[in-house]
Amino acid sequence: MRATRLFSNKFLLLFSILSIAASSLTAQTLTNKQQDSAYLAHPFKDKVQQIKKSFAKTFINFKGNDLSLYGALSLNQQTINDKGITAPLNYLYDGVNNNSFKPGYSGGFRWDGIYNEKHRYSLSLAVNRVIAGSQYTNKHTLSPFFDDFTHFKADNVFTTINIATHYKKLLPINDMRKYKFYAVFGPSFDYKISKISDAHLVNGAGNRAFINGDLGAEFDNKGYYVLYAHYKLGSNVANSTAPNQLSRFEIGMSIKAKDLF
Repeated sequence: MRATRLFSNKFLLLFSILSIAASSLTAQTLTNKQQDSAYLAHPFKDKVQQIKKSFAKTFINFKGNDLSLYGALSLNQQTINDKGITAPLNYLYDGVNNNSFKPGYSGGFRWDGIYNEKHRYSLSLAVNRVIAGSQYTNKHTLSPFFDDFTHFKADNVFTTINIATHYKKLLPINDMRKYKFYAVFGPSFDYKISKISDAHLVNGAGNRAFINGDLGAEFDNKGYYVLYAHYKLGSNVANSTAPNQLSRFEIGMSIKAKDLF
């Protein structure tokens, strides 16, 4: 019994000596820079870790995300005020003004989700082919020598890229376990990517960007597809000598990408 205890004590002593030697060897293999780094603060690295944890904590609340493809038909009209144009250009008023909505189309994809299990939203990116009727708010006349005329001719066919973010409010209509109706609202942004005509560029009137306020309704059929109707009212982002207001009614449908591919 005594021999066994003596052997156990010797074993523990040997293990302790080996552990101390291993720790000493590890410390010796570290460079001076590595040893200094172990004791120094790392504000940048710590900040990056803090940001990562914050993002992980934030985005964990975004659930139910679905990617969809969509297409839409639109009716478009632009309202133009040419009173800032000083160039000596004249266009017959009846030749450029038609005061109507004309058909266009768009297509893109959207991302639908739920934030914090109660706030529904959608993000979308689309390409729009706008064919717009034109309404000129100013009518000039020089009777009896000239008929009614305007100093500016806006482009009424152009292509834009549209980015939109919408909040979706679920409406208590019908059986919401099957069919869902939403009221939709939010901002969107259009940027012209097609060529602007020389007539539209006169006196710095060729503003490419529009900021829009969107309002509409959507019908979700059991998650199979979404039918929607949106109204967009947009104005030039920057000041223009011929400010342009663009009105659009869009009717379209979106289908989840996973159901198509």
